[in-house]
Amino acid sequence: MQPTDDPAPQTTTPQILNGFIIFSSFAYVLYTIITIDAGMTRGWTLQEQLVRLPYDNWRNYEDALEMSPITTKTTINVIIYLLGDWLSQTVFNGKDVLDFDARRVIKNGFIGACFGPLVHIYYEWSDVVLPVDVGVNRLYKIIMDQTLYLGVKCSIYIAAVGFLNGQKGPEIQDSVQTRIKPIMLAAWKFWPLVHCCTYSIIPARHRVLWVNCVDLFWNAILATKASGKIEEEGEVVSK
Repeated sequence: MQPTDDPAPQTTTPQILNGFIIFSSFAYVLYTIITIDAGMTRGWTLQEQLVRLPYDNWRNYEDALEMSPITTKTTINVIIYLLGDWLSQTVFNGKDVLDFDARRVIKNGFIGACFGPLVHIYYEWSDVVLPVDVGVNRLYKIIMDQTLYLGVKCSIYIAAVGFLNGQKGPEIQDSVQTRIKPIMLAAWKFWPLVHCCTYSIIPARHRVLWVNCVDLFWNAILATKASGKIEEEGEVVSK
């Protein structure tokens, strides 16, 4: 009897839709990056264009930051939250990059949009209350970040995830109480060292960008934990 090969995995309709979303998103970002100098490149060689692209994109970011700081930081926050949740569902869990729940990613992006202005306000307020030009304030800022700010932000995040998933008040409260401790413990292993850089070598105007870049990995961890993936007697349970 001839051995039969396992059937090849079939591409499902959701995966096709997810593939379109991913391709469109990355294509748009790439197009935006490479056309930053549109209308200025007449006579430039390809090498000259490639050399100018990083500088001109950074300059465009700084101009946007100067003119519309809250909008710019919120936009970056949304992108990071979208990417973080996508990574948490796929790469961070060893799954195919198209095997994700698009609705969950969008919900996470919405939460990122809500957090954007709040994060901007917090960092502005933090610099007023604890100016970093006083050396010891850097330590105080890290302590404040990892207690008051982290606890409030993570609690709101978990509650928002629960609310968008249709949970009621008691369920949301129980979810926050159950998940806030492991998230805080994970954060204490991750963020203090990051914030040693945040409040020492990163200029004030770029702190949100720096934290957002690191957030790409942290939000993937946070999204996984907040979505209720826990190990129970060797079995992964999703709530």
